[in-house]
Parts: sequence; structure tokens; C-alpha cells
Amino acid sequence: MRRLFYFLIFVVVFVLGLTFAGRHAEPVMIDYHFGQLHVPLSLLLALILMVGAMIGMFASLGTIMKLKRENGRLRKSIKWVEKENANLRAISVKHEQ
Repeated sequence: MRRLFYFLIFVVVFVLGLTFAGRHAEPVMIDYHFGQLHVPLSLLLALILMVGAMIGMFASLGTIMKLKRENGRLRKSIKWVEKENANLRAISVKHEQ
């Protein structure tokens, strides 16, 4: 069910993108130091959106890696505490007998 929902969302976004590209197909001139380039407006906007998403992913990469390391450290700590708890219970059972 979840896959169907995501697929439908993808189809809707794709169709909206196609209609946007069809309505904004006028060429835009990009003037840079060494020359000029004529690119359709919809392609330019899509490229800028992708570049922005990639910059955002790279900007958050440090934080994500830090959190993954901390998560691994905490998992090791949980295993150690569970092992220690099991040992203490075993000692408690032996002591009561």
C-alpha cells in the first residue's frame, strides 16, 4: 500500500513537471565570462533545483555521519549494559539459593 502511495505521488509530480516544462519552454540566455548559452527555462530550473539539493545533502553530511557514529557508540553501550544486567541477575539468583 505504501509503495502504491509513493508511486502515485511520483506520477503526480512527474506529470506536473512535464506540464511545467511544456508551458515554460522559452530559451533563456545565460551570459558568462567566456560566452553565452541558450537553455530552456524549465531545464535551467530543474538543474538549479538538483544542484541545490546536492549542496544541501553535502552540507548535512557531517551532521549525519556524527549522528551515525554516536548511534553506533550508544548501541555498543546498550549491549554492554544488557550483558552486565544479565550477569547481575545471575549473581543475584546464585546468592539467593
